[in-house]
Amino acid sequence: MNAYASLADITFTENGYIDVAQLNALYRLIGWDSHHRRTEAETTQMLRVSHYYIAAHTAEGTLVGFARVCGDPYVVQVLDVITHPAYRRRGIATQCMRGVLAHLQRSSYVSVTLTDGSGIAGFYHRFGFRVGIDVAQRWERETETISNDADSERESASDKSPRY
Repeated sequence: MNAYASLADITFTENGYIDVAQLNALYRLIGWDSHHRRTEAETTQMLRVSHYYIAAHTAEGTLVGFARVCGDPYVVQVLDVITHPAYRRRGIATQCMRGVLAHLQRSSYVSVTLTDGSGIAGFYHRFGFRVGIDVAQRWERETETISNDADSERESASDKSPRY
């Protein structure tokens, strides 16, 4: 199936309205939110702070693809390049990445990164991304630990405050 024919019933919109319930459902469908931690309020905020996002919808309005760019004025990361499993291999992710690239070309970012855990690195090579050699360590920390430590630090700080 050629890309043109497979995209005939798909509409792409940039930085427009997205039904966050559909976006959260798409994240769950592909296995990125199996614990249902994403809330509509947080996803709305996520969209608000993204520099750019592109969404792919069917003629019926079903969200079937998405990608976004997040960061600051200098450093950004391409995130969440996702496609509904039933709509893969139709060119949707390719069209989303073309939108991302057009945004990157219009901008003056100093650094653009992309993290891929899907095993389809060749897909990103087509858009000029190359595997970087890590010159620094990548540090991770569970969010539950951060919350608990922050609570402990607040309690500890309040214990040390002067009492009048």
